[in-house]
Amino acid sequence: MAKKIRLAENVWELHSSLVFSSLQDAREKFARLVGFLKSEGAELLAIELFAPEKYAQAAEDFKKSLGVKILPQGHVLPLDEVSLPELAGAHITSLKGAKPEFKITEKNSVAAFFKCGGEEYCRSFGVCLPQGADCGASYTKEVFKELKEVLALGGFKFSDLARTWFYNDKILSWYDDFNKGRTEFFNENGVFKGLLPASTGIGSPNPKKSKIQAGLIGVKDAPRLGKIYEIESPLQCGATKYGSSFARAVEMKFGTYSRIMVSGTASIAPTGETLYFGDIKKQVELTMQVIGGILKSRGMDFSDTVRSVIYCMKPEYYAEFLNWQKSNVEIPHTPSYSTVCRGDLMFEVELDAAKSS
Repeated sequence: MAKKIRLAENVWELHSSLVFSSLQDAREKFARLVGFLKSEGAELLAIELFAPEKYAQAAEDFKKSLGVKILPQGHVLPLDEVSLPELAGAHITSLKGAKPEFKITEKNSVAAFFKCGGEEYCRSFGVCLPQGADCGASYTKEVFKELKEVLALGGFKFSDLARTWFYNDKILSWYDDFNKGRTEFFNENGVFKGLLPASTGIGSPNPKKSKIQAGLIGVKDAPRLGKIYEIESPLQCGATKYGSSFARAVEMKFGTYSRIMVSGTASIAPTGETLYFGDIKKQVELTMQVIGGILKSRGMDFSDTVRSVIYCMKPEYYAEFLNWQKSNVEIPHTPSYSTVCRGDLMFEVELDAAKSS
């Protein structure tokens, strides 16, 4: 029930991607996963729930069944609760062979920290701040300040950041302001002098009604030491070319494994414009081709996938991804009914792949 990344001798990170057909199906799959994780002796690390609000209790019951009271946990809601087919699922991250420590900021953001193989890791999800400044750019910078506080809980610097997630409510109405705030914060904190993190920026509401729900992965000193680095997409230009400050992908290369974290990827041409608006089949095909190109450039392919999230502007678009799988390869994934950061993009995928060294 999980894809495993061998982080060190006798330490594994487990990734369980779940797709739910109903609330009852979710309860049954969570129950099976509880049994599996207990049999593995694994510790729960983070919960990412992509589902209507009615699924929240099932996730809480899952957490309690494993004796966990607090951990990084986020809930990405669909754009509405009535559209069919209902897209629902979860991505569960667990740890075997090491014990995470959970810490909380003054603003109640939760982070998991753990050490193994000479590396120190940080994982956070579900970071939400109350609605504050009217200006989207100012609010964005406040969220980044909170992410900096999350990292500081474990003695991490902002330059240790490798991956970010941003689920922005009504993203299309203020994405330019978000990008402005992100770029300003990056300039103020010297990000462009080091590693530009991989990222996902998606339009989705959340139960806390915050303007942004955020998450991150950091590894202490690894970017500075060249163990995590940006990699280019062979089939697309860098996102900075059109004003978005994130890497197309980053690679972690440690003693026991290599891991690629591909940012949210969509049907965008090498010159930066959207391709195939109105044709979901072609947008899906190009998106997967672009991701495949990144994997191939690093000696991997889709069979190395450990997790992915499939973002669909309309629920019915998920069927086209399933068709792609039938013609190509099945990959572990979770679907989400969400808005992509451009109105003419109907589909987006983020994906992680890993190989043992």
